[in-house]
Amino acid sequence: MLDPAPAGDLPPAILRQTRWFTPNETEASFYAPGSLRVDSPPEVAESLLSLGPEAVVLKLGARGVYLVDRDGLAMQIDRFQVHAVDTTAAGDAFNGAFAAALMLGNPPAESARFAAAAAAISVTRPGAQPSMPTLSEVQEFLKADQK
Repeated sequence: MLDPAPAGDLPPAILRQTRWFTPNETEASFYAPGSLRVDSPPEVAESLLSLGPEAVVLKLGARGVYLVDRDGLAMQIDRFQVHAVDTTAAGDAFNGAFAAALMLGNPPAESARFAAAAAAISVTRPGAQPSMPTLSEVQEFLKADQK
């Protein structure tokens, strides 16, 4: 998994060896500047996929995330409605939770929803490390969302 934060030059071989490339919109505009339309996450994600990674999770902040991979996965994961206090560590919360969920054997879409929940919780708290939710907090958050 590669979170290109902050955006900077990457050797093409790195991207070709990456399973999940997880830029936010600002980072995505650095890596695929000629093809970006902010209102078209599928276009942006496909452009990033063409750079070599096996899959892309485009983090869209308040608009959720968009997943695409070389096997035909292409889907939007909506955001969770929360009152944001501090977005400092939202991307880190997302990536950590996404990686953990994948490692537990969850499919990418379910992992992305879990990660979006973790990021949503994190933005409701100030700071970086103090804002990171626990596994049980994310599970409870997801249960409450289903009601």
